[in-house]
Amino acid sequence: MTTRSNTDPDNLLPLTDPEAIIQSGNAKERRLKHLNSNPTAPLPPPSETTPSTVMSDETSGSTRTADASDMQTAKDWFKSVFKIQHAFIVEAQADRQQAAEDRRQALEDRRADQQILISAHQASAAHISRLEELLLAMSIKNKVKAQPVQSTPGKIDLQKFRTSDGPMYCGPFQETESFLRWIHGVQIFFDTKDITNAADKIKILGNLIAETNLQSFYANEAANFLTKSWEEFKTRLFDFALPTNWRSGLQRQIHQLDMSPAETFLEYSTRARTLQSLFNFDASKSSKLGDLQLAQFVVYGLPDSLQDQINKHQLLEVAPFTYGPFEKQANTSFMALQQPTNPPIVSRSTPSAPPSLAVKLKSVCENLLLSVERDE
Repeated sequence: MTTRSNTDPDNLLPLTDPEAIIQSGNAKERRLKHLNSNPTAPLPPPSETTPSTVMSDETSGSTRTADASDMQTAKDWFKSVFKIQHAFIVEAQADRQQAAEDRRQALEDRRADQQILISAHQASAAHISRLEELLLAMSIKNKVKAQPVQSTPGKIDLQKFRTSDGPMYCGPFQETESFLRWIHGVQIFFDTKDITNAADKIKILGNLIAETNLQSFYANEAANFLTKSWEEFKTRLFDFALPTNWRSGLQRQIHQLDMSPAETFLEYSTRARTLQSLFNFDASKSSKLGDLQLAQFVVYGLPDSLQDQINKHQLLEVAPFTYGPFEKQANTSFMALQQPTNPPIVSRSTPSAPPSLAVKLKSVCENLLLSVERDE
């Protein structure tokens, strides 16, 4: 039986202590190196020894061989232990790194979730703010619609403006009276609708023209006057739509006024007043035809009998002269002249005589008749 020299059990370290195991392994390696570095002692020369001595030498040699084998086995065992410990340490480090990575990822996820929540909250707040603005705008819009629209003075909404209410010009072309009556009605239309903007007037006028020649003029030249005044456009319109010296033609008609037998005085006077208004349209103050001048021309065209009545009542001598009272009194004289000149014959009944006298007269007449018959 081979006896092995083992290390004292008291000097062994627990296997579960990695540092102790490493230190023990290092110490053994150092001892082995030290043994290998010392030269082997020479064997003593053969001598005659006793058998016990030889047996003792053999036992010591086998013991050293066993020690070397045990050292190799321990070294391998320690290496395997080191590998296991290293693998365990690497795995633990990997687990710690993974745990740290998981914690970092979880923290990033929480931050991302918080950012999403913050963004959602901000977006929700923005939507709510937008809805409040829209509701406020709708409320204000409804209030504005409920209130009457106050447009800029003179400026109108052409899309909502009804041009069908205005007078329409249908011609004939270059006929003075019809054109002047139309343009006079247009200006009254603008005044009643409170239209003072020149561009609006020009645009609206285009919808009131039905005569072909005037439509062509408007299509070619109206756009050039949208930045100019209404008076400039009207002057150009008059030059195109009216004959040359149209005012002189009206003046001639006024001078040649004559009352026809079928006319009443009021119809005749109205015709004269219309010519006066046409003549005075856009005329300067100095060139206008006054009421007294018109009344004189009116009187010149009256029948002689009516002229005599007007001169008799001195209707043209009133100062200051006003055409309205003159027209009223002249019409009264005209109506008086229209009445019959011969008064109606009134039949008068003879009062009846007393009955006795009548009987006597009757009897006398009968007697006379009888006597006349006898003589014959």
